[in-house]
Amino acid sequence: MALEQDIADLIKSADRLTDTVDHKIQSIQAELNAKKAEIDSRLTAKEQAVESKIAQFQKALPLAPNTLSDTKHFAQICKDVEPGTAVDVLKAHAAPWSTFFWGGSGGTATVTKLNLSQLEEFGLAPNAEFLRRGIGSKGAVGELFYGSNYNVLVFDVEINQPSKQNANEGLLFVLNQGCHTFVGWDRGEFLTQASCWVNVLEHSGSITFYPSQNRSAAIAVGGGDEKLGWQYKHSARGGWGGCHQPLFRGLGKMKVAICLPYVGTGDHGNNMIWADSIGHPYSHVGPTIQGVN
Repeated sequence: MALEQDIADLIKSADRLTDTVDHKIQSIQAELNAKKAEIDSRLTAKEQAVESKIAQFQKALPLAPNTLSDTKHFAQICKDVEPGTAVDVLKAHAAPWSTFFWGGSGGTATVTKLNLSQLEEFGLAPNAEFLRRGIGSKGAVGELFYGSNYNVLVFDVEINQPSKQNANEGLLFVLNQGCHTFVGWDRGEFLTQASCWVNVLEHSGSITFYPSQNRSAAIAVGGGDEKLGWQYKHSARGGWGGCHQPLFRGLGKMKVAICLPYVGTGDHGNNMIWADSIGHPYSHVGPTIQGVN
């Protein structure tokens, strides 16, 4: 009996020891979790502080000229046509702009140029973000937006015929500004950026609008942007790519507005920027100087 009692006492002691160890493990784990949460909180705060500093630094960066021409008034789009008039997209582009269906793709497309007083009439009334960041305050009398003087393009596109190369998509290139040569396409250890304001009014099918791609950093606008109102889109990449070739890709229908496209050097992040062109100082060969070969 004594031996059995000793064994029972030993088992109880082992159980108590196990409970003590389990409790200690739980206590240590709780302390580790608390310390981890504290460290995570500090790291998050540090990351937010760094991101804030980066954003402030990006705001302070000099703004390079726009390497695109005619991006404020789109004077060579729908030229000599009254604002608010839809024009066949293939007839509406004039130099420096160009447009084309590629590789057997087909469909119908128009572009309408609007001044700012026509935005509400065409379902493009500025939302809170646009009013805060991209357009002047609306006057108490009349339809003026204080200090703002630019135009908006509305593309109404349907691609219903795919290209010969891909039965699942057609391609309509719009707002192209040619192919330029640099030190080399996709070369250059510096940052370049692209941005614009867009507003997707209608969307169906697989069609996507790329207001910037190839030469400049890619920006994609699709069905997920429908009915969200005006949005500021920005992207950055290293160096320059090939041709400046915004396009509609896919099959389906899309109605989208765009204004203030910008392509330049640097990276201002999500800070709203725009500048006019002063003759492509970063992307074009300069004029020939007399007497110099």
